[in-house]
Amino acid sequence: MAAILVLCLVAMPFDAREIRGVSVWVKPAKFAASLAVWCWTMAWAWTALGRAWRAGRAARVIVAGTIVCGGFEVGWIALRAAVGLPSHFAMDALGAAVYGVMGLAAVLLCLCAAAFGALVAWRGDPTRHRVMRLGIAAGFVGAGLLGIFTGLAIGGGTGPYVGGEASDAGAWPPFFWSRSGGDLRVAHFLAVHAMQALPLLAWGLLRAGAAAPRAWLAAGAAGWVGLTLGAFALARAGVAL
Repeated sequence: MAAILVLCLVAMPFDAREIRGVSVWVKPAKFAASLAVWCWTMAWAWTALGRAWRAGRAARVIVAGTIVCGGFEVGWIALRAAVGLPSHFAMDALGAAVYGVMGLAAVLLCLCAAAFGALVAWRGDPTRHRVMRLGIAAGFVGAGLLGIFTGLAIGGGTGPYVGGEASDAGAWPPFFWSRSGGDLRVAHFLAVHAMQALPLLAWGLLRAGAAAPRAWLAAGAAGWVGLTLGAFALARAGVAL
């Protein structure tokens, strides 16, 4: 994923083609960056699993599913960018057919994240602090379930835009979220990055020696869900970030 990100960034200055007002390489760059962080986070969190479970069948399925689904998503997005065609909401027959497969792959990718979080909660390493295990579990389960919810809301329509121009032109890099209307991608971003936010919160609480860290972690998880749903509601109402 990091290699694809670098290739996209190198290609941008030399390729003037655009899709929805921005470089054709913006979308594969964003997805590659997101999946690079996603996979790094899962690798970092892997030791939160009990030792006997790290190489078990469930763990192997989660790893294989993450690699296959993530690799397919970013690979197809990059390939479409190379030929100057959109990967999402494509109008040509092949693009439209594969877009449906992409939706399934995205759901499976999020389910892998949620399954990993559930496995950490169920079979976590007892030598790791319970609050840290709970932060990892909540982060991955939240990212998976909220990611599916917000992703289906985007994929089930005609695009992420609500009440504004269907273009990324003039928006702030690197995200290029709409400045003229609601954009469901904001909520989706918050959703999937719960897997970093909540483990980081757990680490910070332990580092600071906070009293009742589990209660603070629960409050933080509820707050992140509320923030995600709030961003979703604003986007559906056509309110720009």
